[in-house]
Amino acid sequence: MLIPALDLIDGKVVRLYQGDFAQKTEFDLTPLGQAQLYAEAGAKWLHLVDLGGAKDPDRRQQALLAKLASESG
Repeated sequence: MLIPALDLIDGKVVRLYQGDFAQKTEFDLTPLGQAQLYAEAGAKWLHLVDLGGAKDPDRRQQALLAKLASESG
């Protein structure tokens, strides 16, 4: 089974190079839109990574994560 993932910083979809926050690529995607596309493609699970919250617990994206869980399908 393939489980798609979204890595998130400040409400944006990102990818870190070898886990380095200084070397990140931001994608021109909305997290909800991409999550919905994964669901439409048949994904039953979605791996969400709150990188901002992992680095700084005061910056957890709880509202965004709750929205993704409730609205992504």
